[in-house]
Amino acid sequence: MYKDNSVNDSDGRHLLKTLRLAVWRLQNADQEAGILARVRKVLDRVGGAYDGCRLYRVEEVKGGQKLSVHTLTPDGYWRSLEGGGDWVLEAWRSASTCCRVPKLRGERDWLAGQLSRGVGAILETGFDQGVLAIYREAPIAFSDEDAEILEGLGEVLSGLYYRLQDLQQSHAKEVQLRQVQKLQMVGQLTAEVAHEINNPLAVIIGESSLLLEDKMESMVEDGVRAVYKAGLQARDISERLLHFARGQKAKKEWLNFNRLVQETAVLVRRTLQNEQIEIAEDMEPNLPWVEAHAGQIQQIVLNLIQNSRDAIRQIDGVGRVVLRTSIRQGWVTLQVEDNGPGIPEEIWSDIFEPFFTTKEGDQGTGLGLSVCAGIARDHDGRLLVEKSDRGACMTLELPLKQSAVLASN
Repeated sequence: MYKDNSVNDSDGRHLLKTLRLAVWRLQNADQEAGILARVRKVLDRVGGAYDGCRLYRVEEVKGGQKLSVHTLTPDGYWRSLEGGGDWVLEAWRSASTCCRVPKLRGERDWLAGQLSRGVGAILETGFDQGVLAIYREAPIAFSDEDAEILEGLGEVLSGLYYRLQDLQQSHAKEVQLRQVQKLQMVGQLTAEVAHEINNPLAVIIGESSLLLEDKMESMVEDGVRAVYKAGLQARDISERLLHFARGQKAKKEWLNFNRLVQETAVLVRRTLQNEQIEIAEDMEPNLPWVEAHAGQIQQIVLNLIQNSRDAIRQIDGVGRVVLRTSIRQGWVTLQVEDNGPGIPEEIWSDIFEPFFTTKEGDQGTGLGLSVCAGIARDHDGRLLVEKSDRGACMTLELPLKQSAVLASN
């Protein structure tokens, strides 16, 4: 027989109260391990004797649940749960506390593998985020007092993971707030900087346009023309910064969409070629014109190309970015497809959120796609991520209007 290891009820309630206070006083997500160690100490002091214990965590993910397990030992750590998920999920979904014997031989064998011993009795409690269970090798039932303590610890663990979730969200909001404050400071300088930029841009545009009037070698002429077009693009960005600072609405006009995409590609083609990244074009002939703001649509195209470039840098070999225009289901579309590592489907719904980024360190603010999606919405369009046989495929869709005229290619 197992010796009753419990202390009186008042001591048990006091230990649980102290543990609950410790949970709600948490200020750092890294303190989870300390709380789990204290849960084990309460079990050892107040609970009935047991031969093994396990904490199972159930996390909702796209397509189902992710299960992990912790031994609650000082050197324990979370690891993915191998098999046994059906029994854990059953206990979790029951959201109750019960004492039982292993139901099937399969469960007994699995528990023996988990605990390195046979299991004759189980006491388990399901809480919001998982299951806490203790095991006895002999088929000796746990007491009602043991069940009460375990249920109390389950409530503590539920509070712990709600608290950790709050801390994580608070930290994320703090990071976002810092970024917003930084952007506000930058915004205050926008108008002044835009005016200062326009002066050297006027020289760049003027001098390069004069050079283009003279005959020169083809390669040199291509370089000068690229400088001239880049200067015009920079001036347009400067004007948009001023419009933004003054709260003016961008003016839209009818544009040759194919030509706009091709002219944007010219701005970065040489840079990408130097990095062994090819830009290929697959343009739909006679594509209808679109009503849009040229600079803003160019901003989307450049951002998508830049994202493809960053992704391709993660692979070995020659990179390839394909710009493909088409008409489909009432939309004029641009697909930017690359041969990079692709975008995991589980984050498709997140990539357009402000400040969400998969880039490391200060390589990205997480605002690019969010801003581009906003521009697309302002044009009654949308920005999508689509399945691709290779790498990633981002699609810009702009509405096909009845009054659109055909482009002259």
